[in-house]
Amino acid sequence: MNYIDIFNGDADGICALTQLHNAHPREAKLVTGVKRNIQLVDTVNVKAHDQITILDISLDKNIKGVRNALAAEAQVFYVDHHYAGTIPKHKNLKTLIDTSSNTCTSLLINQHLKGQFLEWAIVGAFGDNLITTANDLGMQLGLSEHQN
Repeated sequence: MNYIDIFNGDADGICALTQLHNAHPREAKLVTGVKRNIQLVDTVNVKAHDQITILDISLDKNIKGVRNALAAEAQVFYVDHHYAGTIPKHKNLKTLIDTSSNTCTSLLINQHLKGQFLEWAIVGAFGDNLITTANDLGMQLGLSEHQN
């Protein structure tokens, strides 16, 4: 079994991944692209029992690779806030997808981890231009306006 983390190479994707690795440290193959290079799942050779984490890239743009990974009997954890299209139902697919305009992948991971690494979620939110949300979360942490 291998761990493979596929993620958008922007602030949101990197901050989401950082939160997960802080919560669950492990050796993983990291797969990313330059900003807006989001068709990444097809680039990975997936085998049975591999644990695939996919962050901050559209499921709709990666559906072929996800279907191939599921057909190979890999476990897929997909977290994103972009248009997803039709989400397949499969016993090996766990999704956390919210396409509302006031969230980003870092905030979804923050909710998933129950706020363990909120600072990273705030950075990801700033990176996705969710300034008001990021500032509000910073205030909850007790950060001053200047620190935000």
